[in-house]
Amino acid sequence: MILNSLLLSLSTLIWGFGFVATRYTFQVFDPFWSTALRFSLAGCLSIPFLLYKKSFWRSKNNILKEAGISSIFLLGTLLFQTIGLSTTTVAKSGFITTLYSLFIPLITMVFTGKKFKITFWALVISALIGVALMCNLEVKDLSRGDFYTLLCAFFAAFHIMYIGKVAKKIESAIEFNFLQNVFVALMSLVIAILFKGFIDPSPLLDWHSNAMKGLLFLGIISSMISFTIQVIAQKQIPAHIAGLIFLMESPFAALFGYLLFKESLNGLNLLGGAMIMISVLLVPILGRELESEVETKVTTLK
Repeated sequence: MILNSLLLSLSTLIWGFGFVATRYTFQVFDPFWSTALRFSLAGCLSIPFLLYKKSFWRSKNNILKEAGISSIFLLGTLLFQTIGLSTTTVAKSGFITTLYSLFIPLITMVFTGKKFKITFWALVISALIGVALMCNLEVKDLSRGDFYTLLCAFFAAFHIMYIGKVAKKIESAIEFNFLQNVFVALMSLVIAILFKGFIDPSPLLDWHSNAMKGLLFLGIISSMISFTIQVIAQKQIPAHIAGLIFLMESPFAALFGYLLFKESLNGLNLLGGAMIMISVLLVPILGRELESEVETKVTTLK
Protein backbone atom coordinates (compact mmCIF):
# COMPACT_ATOMS: atom_id res chain seq x y z
CA MET A 1 0.00 0.00 0.00
CA ILE A 2 2.86 2.40 0.76
CA LEU A 3 4.18 2.36 -2.82
CA ASN A 4 0.72 2.93 -4.28
CA SER A 5 0.09 5.68 -1.74
CA LEU A 6 3.26 7.41 -2.94
CA LEU A 7 2.09 7.06 -6.54
CA LEU A 8 -1.25 8.67 -5.68
CA SER A 9 0.61 11.42 -3.83
CA LEU A 10 2.61 12.08 -6.98
CA SER A 11 -0.67 12.41 -8.88
CA THR A 12 -1.93 14.97 -6.35
CA LEU A 13 1.27 16.98 -6.79
CA ILE A 14 0.68 17.06 -10.54
CA TRP A 15 -3.00 17.94 -10.17
CA GLY A 16 -2.12 20.63 -7.62
CA PHE A 17 -0.02 22.40 -10.22
CA GLY A 18 -2.82 21.69 -12.68
CA PHE A 19 -4.88 24.37 -10.93
CA VAL A 20 -2.17 26.89 -11.83
CA ALA A 21 -1.82 25.57 -15.37
CA THR A 22 -5.58 25.91 -15.82
CA ARG A 23 -5.45 29.53 -14.68
CA TYR A 24 -2.74 30.13 -17.29
CA THR A 25 -5.01 28.82 -20.05
CA PHE A 26 -7.67 31.34 -18.99
CA GLN A 27 -5.41 34.12 -20.27
CA VAL A 28 -6.53 33.13 -23.77
CA PHE A 29 -9.25 30.46 -23.63
CA ASP A 30 -12.60 30.20 -21.84
CA PRO A 31 -13.23 27.25 -19.47
CA PHE A 32 -15.04 25.16 -22.10
CA TRP A 33 -12.27 25.44 -24.67
CA SER A 34 -9.57 25.08 -22.03
CA THR A 35 -10.96 21.62 -21.19
CA ALA A 36 -11.58 20.71 -24.83
CA LEU A 37 -8.09 21.69 -26.00
CA ARG A 38 -6.42 19.98 -23.06
CA PHE A 39 -8.02 16.62 -23.83
CA SER A 40 -7.79 17.10 -27.59
CA LEU A 41 -4.02 17.30 -27.15
CA ALA A 42 -4.01 14.26 -24.87
CA GLY A 43 -6.36 12.37 -27.19
CA CYS A 44 -4.34 13.06 -30.33
CA LEU A 45 -1.12 11.98 -28.62
CA SER A 46 -2.87 8.85 -27.33
CA ILE A 47 -4.18 7.63 -30.71
CA PRO A 48 -0.83 6.36 -32.14
CA PHE A 49 -0.27 4.21 -29.05
CA LEU A 50 -3.83 2.86 -29.17
CA LEU A 51 -3.53 1.97 -32.86
CA TYR A 52 -0.24 0.23 -32.15
CA LYS A 53 -1.60 -1.83 -29.25
CA LYS A 54 -5.10 -2.56 -30.61
CA SER A 55 -5.76 -4.82 -27.64
CA PHE A 56 -8.85 -2.86 -26.62
CA TRP A 57 -10.64 -4.45 -29.61
CA ARG A 58 -10.15 -7.98 -28.31
CA SER A 59 -13.29 -9.56 -26.90
CA LYS A 60 -11.57 -10.73 -23.69
CA ASN A 61 -10.02 -7.34 -23.06
CA ASN A 62 -12.64 -4.97 -24.42
CA ILE A 63 -12.36 -1.92 -22.19
CA LEU A 64 -14.23 0.48 -24.48
CA LYS A 65 -17.34 0.43 -22.29
CA GLU A 66 -15.38 0.94 -19.06
CA ALA A 67 -13.29 3.75 -20.56
CA GLY A 68 -16.42 5.39 -21.96
CA ILE A 69 -18.24 5.40 -18.61
CA SER A 70 -15.15 6.62 -16.78
CA SER A 71 -14.70 9.42 -19.31
CA ILE A 72 -18.18 10.79 -18.53
CA PHE A 73 -17.31 11.11 -14.84
CA LEU A 74 -13.90 12.59 -15.69
CA LEU A 75 -15.38 15.10 -18.11
CA GLY A 76 -17.87 16.28 -15.48
CA THR A 77 -15.06 16.60 -12.94
CA LEU A 78 -12.72 18.64 -15.11
CA LEU A 79 -15.37 20.71 -16.90
CA PHE A 80 -17.16 21.86 -13.73
CA GLN A 81 -13.83 22.40 -11.98
CA THR A 82 -12.56 24.52 -14.87
CA ILE A 83 -15.77 26.57 -15.05
CA GLY A 84 -15.68 27.12 -11.29
CA LEU A 85 -11.99 27.99 -11.26
CA SER A 86 -12.66 30.88 -13.65
CA THR A 87 -14.55 32.74 -10.87
CA THR A 88 -12.91 31.51 -7.65
CA THR A 89 -9.41 31.31 -6.19
CA VAL A 90 -6.98 28.44 -6.71
CA ALA A 91 -6.93 27.56 -3.00
CA LYS A 92 -10.71 27.72 -2.61
CA SER A 93 -11.27 25.57 -5.67
CA GLY A 94 -8.77 23.13 -4.20
CA PHE A 95 -10.83 22.88 -1.00
CA ILE A 96 -14.27 22.37 -2.53
CA THR A 97 -12.95 19.87 -5.04
CA THR A 98 -11.53 17.72 -2.24
CA LEU A 99 -14.97 17.23 -0.70
CA TYR A 100 -15.04 14.08 -2.83
CA SER A 101 -13.12 12.47 0.05
CA LEU A 102 -16.28 12.86 2.13
CA PHE A 103 -18.71 11.98 -0.65
CA ILE A 104 -16.99 8.66 -1.50
CA PRO A 105 -17.56 6.89 1.85
CA LEU A 106 -21.03 8.43 2.20
CA ILE A 107 -22.09 7.20 -1.24
CA THR A 108 -20.51 3.82 -0.52
CA MET A 109 -22.50 3.52 2.71
CA VAL A 110 -25.77 4.44 0.99
CA PHE A 111 -25.43 2.04 -1.95
CA THR A 112 -23.51 -0.87 -0.39
CA GLY A 113 -24.25 -0.66 3.33
CA LYS A 114 -20.54 -0.77 4.21
CA LYS A 115 -19.46 0.81 7.48
CA PHE A 116 -16.22 2.62 8.21
CA LYS A 117 -14.32 2.79 11.48
CA ILE A 118 -14.35 5.95 13.55
CA THR A 119 -10.61 6.35 12.99
CA PHE A 120 -11.16 6.67 9.24
CA TRP A 121 -13.84 9.35 9.69
CA ALA A 122 -11.50 11.16 12.09
CA LEU A 123 -8.82 11.28 9.39
CA VAL A 124 -11.28 12.58 6.80
CA ILE A 125 -12.69 15.27 9.10
CA SER A 126 -9.23 16.28 10.29
CA ALA A 127 -7.98 16.60 6.72
CA LEU A 128 -11.05 18.58 5.60
CA ILE A 129 -10.67 20.96 8.55
CA GLY A 130 -7.09 21.36 7.46
CA VAL A 131 -8.16 22.20 3.93
CA ALA A 132 -10.72 24.70 5.26
CA LEU A 133 -8.02 26.41 7.33
CA MET A 134 -5.80 26.58 4.29
CA CYS A 135 -8.49 28.33 2.29
CA ASN A 136 -9.73 30.70 5.02
CA LEU A 137 -13.14 29.24 4.29
CA GLU A 138 -16.12 31.49 5.03
CA VAL A 139 -19.69 30.72 3.96
CA LYS A 140 -20.29 34.35 2.98
CA ASP A 141 -17.60 34.04 0.34
CA LEU A 142 -19.38 31.27 -1.56
CA SER A 143 -20.10 32.11 -5.20
CA ARG A 144 -21.54 30.56 -8.33
CA GLY A 145 -18.07 29.30 -9.19
CA ASP A 146 -18.00 27.44 -5.88
CA PHE A 147 -21.29 25.73 -6.75
CA TYR A 148 -19.85 24.48 -10.03
CA THR A 149 -16.80 23.25 -8.14
CA LEU A 150 -19.11 21.35 -5.78
CA LEU A 151 -20.61 19.56 -8.80
CA CYS A 152 -17.04 18.77 -9.80
CA ALA A 153 -16.51 17.11 -6.40
CA PHE A 154 -19.53 14.83 -6.96
CA PHE A 155 -18.28 13.77 -10.38
CA ALA A 156 -14.78 13.25 -8.95
CA ALA A 157 -16.20 10.98 -6.25
CA PHE A 158 -17.95 8.79 -8.82
CA HIS A 159 -14.85 8.77 -11.03
CA ILE A 160 -12.61 7.58 -8.20
CA MET A 161 -15.18 4.97 -7.16
CA TYR A 162 -15.60 3.70 -10.70
CA ILE A 163 -11.85 3.46 -11.27
CA GLY A 164 -11.61 1.50 -8.03
CA LYS A 165 -14.32 -0.86 -9.28
CA VAL A 166 -12.77 -1.66 -12.68
CA ALA A 167 -9.03 -1.15 -12.04
CA LYS A 168 -8.27 -4.79 -11.27
CA LYS A 169 -9.92 -5.90 -14.54
CA ILE A 170 -7.72 -3.57 -16.61
CA GLU A 171 -4.61 -5.18 -18.08
CA SER A 172 -3.06 -1.95 -19.35
CA ALA A 173 -3.61 1.21 -17.30
CA ILE A 174 -1.96 3.25 -20.05
CA GLU A 175 -4.33 1.93 -22.71
CA PHE A 176 -7.37 2.48 -20.49
CA ASN A 177 -6.45 6.08 -19.68
CA PHE A 178 -5.50 6.89 -23.26
CA LEU A 179 -8.92 5.64 -24.40
CA GLN A 180 -10.45 7.76 -21.64
CA ASN A 181 -8.61 10.80 -23.01
CA VAL A 182 -9.96 10.22 -26.52
CA PHE A 183 -13.55 9.91 -25.27
CA VAL A 184 -13.26 13.05 -23.12
CA ALA A 185 -11.71 14.93 -26.05
CA LEU A 186 -14.61 14.08 -28.35
CA MET A 187 -17.30 14.99 -25.80
CA SER A 188 -15.61 18.19 -24.61
CA LEU A 189 -15.11 19.42 -28.18
CA VAL A 190 -18.81 18.99 -28.93
CA ILE A 191 -19.76 20.80 -25.72
CA ALA A 192 -17.33 23.66 -26.38
CA ILE A 193 -18.62 24.18 -29.93
CA LEU A 194 -22.27 24.05 -28.82
CA PHE A 195 -21.86 26.51 -25.94
CA LYS A 196 -19.06 28.77 -27.17
CA GLY A 197 -18.77 28.27 -30.92
CA PHE A 198 -15.49 28.00 -32.78
CA ILE A 199 -12.40 29.88 -31.60
CA ASP A 200 -9.54 31.70 -33.28
CA PRO A 201 -6.79 29.03 -33.59
CA SER A 202 -3.92 31.56 -33.86
CA PRO A 203 -3.11 31.55 -30.08
CA LEU A 204 -2.33 27.84 -30.43
CA LEU A 205 0.70 28.76 -32.54
CA ASP A 206 2.29 30.81 -29.78
CA TRP A 207 4.23 28.02 -28.05
CA HIS A 208 6.01 30.46 -25.73
CA SER A 209 2.85 31.84 -24.12
CA ASN A 210 1.78 30.84 -20.61
CA ALA A 211 -1.54 29.65 -22.01
CA MET A 212 0.15 27.11 -24.30
CA LYS A 213 2.55 26.03 -21.57
CA GLY A 214 -0.50 25.44 -19.38
CA LEU A 215 -2.21 23.38 -22.09
CA LEU A 216 0.90 21.28 -22.67
CA PHE A 217 1.19 20.53 -18.96
CA LEU A 218 -2.50 19.70 -18.62
CA GLY A 219 -2.63 17.58 -21.76
CA ILE A 220 0.59 15.59 -21.34
CA ILE A 221 1.54 15.54 -17.66
CA SER A 222 -1.83 15.82 -15.96
CA SER A 223 -4.13 13.96 -18.39
CA MET A 224 -1.83 11.34 -19.94
CA ILE A 225 0.57 10.59 -17.09
CA SER A 226 -1.19 11.41 -13.83
CA PHE A 227 -4.49 9.69 -14.61
CA THR A 228 -2.57 6.60 -15.73
CA ILE A 229 -0.81 6.58 -12.35
CA GLN A 230 -4.23 6.77 -10.68
CA VAL A 231 -5.45 3.63 -12.46
CA ILE A 232 -2.27 1.74 -11.56
CA ALA A 233 -2.39 2.71 -7.88
CA GLN A 234 -6.12 2.05 -7.46
CA LYS A 235 -5.60 -1.59 -8.37
CA GLN A 236 -4.44 -2.02 -4.76
CA ILE A 237 -6.01 0.88 -2.86
CA PRO A 238 -9.77 1.07 -2.01
CA ALA A 239 -11.62 4.11 -3.34
CA HIS A 240 -12.33 5.62 0.11
CA ILE A 241 -8.62 5.48 0.99
CA ALA A 242 -7.62 6.87 -2.41
CA GLY A 243 -10.04 9.77 -1.89
CA LEU A 244 -8.34 10.61 1.39
CA ILE A 245 -4.87 10.53 -0.15
CA PHE A 246 -6.06 12.78 -2.96
CA LEU A 247 -6.68 15.48 -0.35
CA MET A 248 -3.01 16.38 -0.71
CA GLU A 249 -4.04 18.03 -3.96
CA SER A 250 -5.34 20.97 -1.93
CA PRO A 251 -2.11 22.00 -0.14
CA PHE A 252 -0.20 21.54 -3.38
CA ALA A 253 -2.72 23.77 -5.18
CA ALA A 254 -2.47 26.41 -2.44
CA LEU A 255 1.34 26.24 -2.45
CA PHE A 256 1.57 26.75 -6.20
CA GLY A 257 -1.06 29.50 -5.98
CA TYR A 258 1.10 31.24 -3.38
CA LEU A 259 4.32 30.85 -5.37
CA LEU A 260 2.99 31.85 -8.78
CA PHE A 261 -0.12 34.00 -8.17
CA LYS A 262 0.96 35.55 -4.84
CA GLU A 263 -2.17 34.21 -3.11
CA SER A 264 -1.42 34.69 0.59
CA LEU A 265 -0.72 31.90 3.09
CA ASN A 266 -0.90 32.72 6.82
CA GLY A 267 -0.29 30.72 10.00
CA LEU A 268 -3.69 29.04 9.89
CA ASN A 269 -3.12 28.05 6.28
CA LEU A 270 0.15 26.38 7.22
CA LEU A 271 -1.52 24.63 10.17
CA GLY A 272 -4.18 23.34 7.83
CA GLY A 273 -1.57 22.02 5.46
CA ALA A 274 0.14 20.20 8.33
CA MET A 275 -3.18 18.61 9.37
CA ILE A 276 -3.70 17.30 5.85
CA MET A 277 -0.20 15.90 5.61
CA ILE A 278 -0.44 14.16 8.99
CA SER A 279 -3.84 12.67 8.10
CA VAL A 280 -2.51 11.34 4.81
CA LEU A 281 0.66 9.97 6.43
CA LEU A 282 -1.57 7.90 8.75
CA VAL A 283 -3.45 6.40 5.81
CA PRO A 284 -1.12 3.39 5.25
CA ILE A 285 -1.62 2.35 8.90
CA LEU A 286 -5.33 2.99 9.37
CA GLY A 287 -6.13 2.26 5.74
CA ARG A 288 -4.62 -1.22 5.90
CA GLU A 289 -6.64 -2.00 9.02
CA LEU A 290 -9.86 -0.76 7.44
CA GLU A 291 -9.22 -2.71 4.26
CA SER A 292 -8.61 -5.91 6.21
CA GLU A 293 -11.75 -5.43 8.25
CA VAL A 294 -13.91 -4.99 5.16
CA GLU A 295 -12.36 -8.03 3.51
CA THR A 296 -12.92 -10.12 6.68
CA LYS A 297 -16.59 -9.22 6.77
CA VAL A 298 -17.05 -10.06 3.09
CA THR A 299 -15.31 -13.42 3.60
CA THR A 300 -17.52 -14.18 6.59
CA LEU A 301 -20.68 -13.42 4.62
CA LYS A 302 -19.58 -15.76 1.86
